Amino acid sequence: MIEPFKGFRIYPNGPRSGELLCLPYDCLTPDIEKKLRAVNLNAIHLEEPRPNLSMGRRRWQKWVWEKRLIDDKASYYLLTETFGGVKRAGILALARLTGNAPKKYIWPHENVYRKFIGRRKNHFRKLKLHLSPIFLVAEDRNKLLRYTLDELLAASSRWPKSNFPPSLFDKVARDLVLIQDKFWIDRLKEALEPREGFLVADGHHRYQAALELAKTGRLTHTLCYVTSSQGKVGLLKQHPAIPGRRHHEQKVPSLPDVIALAKQGKLMPRKTTYFWPKIPCGLVYAEI
Repeated sequence: MIEPFKGFRIYPNGPRSGELLCLPYDCLTPDIEKKLRAVNLNAIHLEEPRPNLSMGRRRWQKWVWEKRLIDDKASYYLLTETFGGVKRAGILALARLTGNAPKKYIWPHENVYRKFIGRRKNHFRKLKLHLSPIFLVAEDRNKLLRYTLDELLAASSRWPKSNFPPSLFDKVARDLVLIQDKFWIDRLKEALEPREGFLVADGHHRYQAALELAKTGRLTHTLCYVTSSQGKVGLLKQHPAIPGRRHHEQKVPSLPDVIALAKQGKLMPRKTTYFWPKIPCGLVYAEI
């Protein structure tokens, strides 16, 4: 269900790596957006293309024609993020949406707005790209994924990696390692089996849009980041105020409480939770 995939990455001889990344469009401030748009190969030109989505598709085709991209064979991608003395590890992969498995094993926990689902569906149709991962947390009560990630981290210290220095938008440093060795691919496939299931921590509109497109045969997978609830998930905190919207302080639920409610099919109001750091766009792309 959580599968390796053929990805595309920007060649490292472009601008400094940190400037290649951006947050989902609804998390960007005007100041950060202006700085990112000044970088030719930044993911913002695909995530939030100007003046329209068709320009994003043309930008991607231009990058391909100019040979700006590394074309990987089928891989998992180990992503490590360092923030405040904490290191979080997880896997970038494709989550299969076809069949009955997503209904049983992937649990959203927040309500969504139809207009934003429609926007994301249009994005998939026009760009024909996966670029903004949904954030999944495996319940992982037997800690198999956590232990596999710990062992993989130790082994990967000897492998080449792409370094992303602290980004402009969240000051988080990131490393990306391709996992193409059959031994580790098989280990990860086993560890990522949905024995219990996955919480959608972030990216509810992206997930719902992809799921609806899958039901019509327009999509089979969606790009995701998966980590273990038994490891360093990050900070689950009060959602920051959004300019122009009414903001209410509310108690932040614990991760086990969020998982328990989601498994029961109970949805919280939009923006109840805020898992930080966000998983940025631009680490790796996949064509639909």
